[in-house]
Amino acid sequence: MSTLEILGWFLLLPVIFFVVISLLVYTPSWVRGPKYRPGLSWWAEPIWIGGRDLEVAAQAEPVREGGGCSARW
Repeated sequence: MSTLEILGWFLLLPVIFFVVISLLVYTPSWVRGPKYRPGLSWWAEPIWIGGRDLEVAAQAEPVREGGGCSARW
């Protein structure tokens, strides 16, 4: 093996693997964009996940004051 081949196997190849793995790890966060940071105001619209729409729920049943399971706190 020549010196260039040895450098390619033991220096260049690990650097290429490091760059590829780094890109695979960091690319999703770059694509997603900015995220919420504590202390800053929230700028996104609220999302209701796993339940009825708030407007539909307000029309269908009365809103009760209180908290907890029994709503008597």
